[in-house]
Amino acid sequence: MPRLIFLPIFLAMLSFVLSCEKVFDVNSAIDARSSELVVVSSFTLDRTLQVYVSSSGSILDDEPIAYIDNAIVELYRNEEFLTQLSFSEDKDKISNLPFYSAGDFQPQVGIKYTIRVDAPGFETVTAHSQIPTPVKMVSSEISDLQFSEMTGEKETLVRYRVGIAFEDPGQIDNYYHINLLQQFREYAIIENDTLYFREEMRPVIFSNQLNTNFQVAHVGGGLLLADEDQDGQTIRLNLPVEFSYLPNRDELGKLFIELRAVSKEYYQYFSTISRQNGVSDSPYADPVIVYDNINGGQGVFAGFSTSSDSLVVGY
Repeated sequence: MPRLIFLPIFLAMLSFVLSCEKVFDVNSAIDARSSELVVVSSFTLDRTLQVYVSSSGSILDDEPIAYIDNAIVELYRNEEFLTQLSFSEDKDKISNLPFYSAGDFQPQVGIKYTIRVDAPGFETVTAHSQIPTPVKMVSSEISDLQFSEMTGEKETLVRYRVGIAFEDPGQIDNYYHINLLQQFREYAIIENDTLYFREEMRPVIFSNQLNTNFQVAHVGGGLLLADEDQDGQTIRLNLPVEFSYLPNRDELGKLFIELRAVSKEYYQYFSTISRQNGVSDSPYADPVIVYDNINGGQGVFAGFSTSSDSLVVGY
């Protein structure tokens, strides 16, 4: 995938770990475009709002991504100026990328926020979004748990299914991102004591064979869902999970479930990215035009809220 496409996808995936691509048929046409600002921010409750700003460059350019440290990044609430974000000298601990921070300010549910970014030599860009009301899970369970040794390998294959149910608020359009993270803990037994060294959280990556008109396997893990055919109903999912691991080194831990109620911008951006990723290797597939909501530039500015649960996975 070209460099121009990778940048906003990678930056937008940072919120998932914590938790604009455009399609062209002719490379020369892309190369002729003037450089644009790439602005990426997925924001939620009880977390400082962070914004990543870079320039799009050319897809034929192998130079390092150009992050911009002299932009003016302003945040508005219902068109009222709130604050100017500060450029952080300390890179994000997870991404190791520079970012702009809103300091102690934390966004709230149901309020329209606007981001405005100005940088020398670039067109001013703006975007709008808000955080949806959280939706709580009413049940979650693990079933059909199976362990099997892999032929000729020291690894063990674990398979199970995850059942999730939640009540969809009626008479409004709702969008969701269901994230599943399987915990593994590296250990060693020393003098009959079990010592733990590190913890790994592996996202569950679903096959795009699960895709329907209203359901998309997220390219970075989890499942994106629109409620168009289940408005106001109890939404029930039964999802397949499969991992391989080394039982003599790693202990199988909990499964962490994150139900995100996401804004329409979040759903459209990630669902079109994910569909594009699913067809990118096929010369016969129709191209997917990837949505973005950065007016005058590229990227995504999108809110989400979260409810969480965890389940023990074991014999």
